[in-house]
Amino acid sequence: MTQHAPSQLLIEPGVLAIFGAVPKTAAHQHTLIQITLPMDDADMCLTLPNHDAIQLNGASIINQDVSHQLTMQAGWVILIEPSCNVGKQLTAKLADKAFIEIEINKPLNSTLTLSELLGLCGLTPALQTTLPQTILDARIARLLDKLNRCIGKECVKPQQWRAADIAVELNLSESRFLHLFKDTMQIPWRPYLLWRRLICAVQTLQQGRTATEAAYIAGFSDSAHLSRTFKKQFGLSLREYQKR
Repeated sequence: MTQHAPSQLLIEPGVLAIFGAVPKTAAHQHTLIQITLPMDDADMCLTLPNHDAIQLNGASIINQDVSHQLTMQAGWVILIEPSCNVGKQLTAKLADKAFIEIEINKPLNSTLTLSELLGLCGLTPALQTTLPQTILDARIARLLDKLNRCIGKECVKPQQWRAADIAVELNLSESRFLHLFKDTMQIPWRPYLLWRRLICAVQTLQQGRTATEAAYIAGFSDSAHLSRTFKKQFGLSLREYQKR
């Protein structure tokens, strides 16, 4: 059996990429666009239960909110926010389809940078979470800037991210803030915040800290709560993720 490199983690605003093995996941869906890139010599099966149980065995892009199950011996899984520049390119490629298959003409490995990975997928790797300032509301831009400070650093406690409190800070009503955020980011605030908290948990685990510490830092009540949320979002329990 071919030996593959250990897991790798790359995080930029708007994008999370993980290299490694993926044990069989439960059916799950999330608000992100997903790129799956198996190694050339690695077995992979991606099933879409709600689309005639279609099975994909090669590189592919899955649209947001599409239920899927994945088993992969080794490769990259890249999760992308639909509102970032790369997400907009993917949305155009998908053209409202649930998924598309793509062709990668160069060999993959675990040492590729995020820009190189996205380039292999035919994307321009402009890794900004925010939209161009001419489009993005300045208040949402300030909020995203604060969230992005967590990447690679200690996470800001989630009690500071209550919608009502953020709305006051931005001089908006809570309902107006929630509408504006969803309209701008194409993801409602609460699921978006959950995604960001899970990024905090993943990067904490990558630093060698315990699941209990990751849960505390990311604002979950305990490691069991974090694991349940992780499985609902990604189809794997925290223990299964750590064993990869």
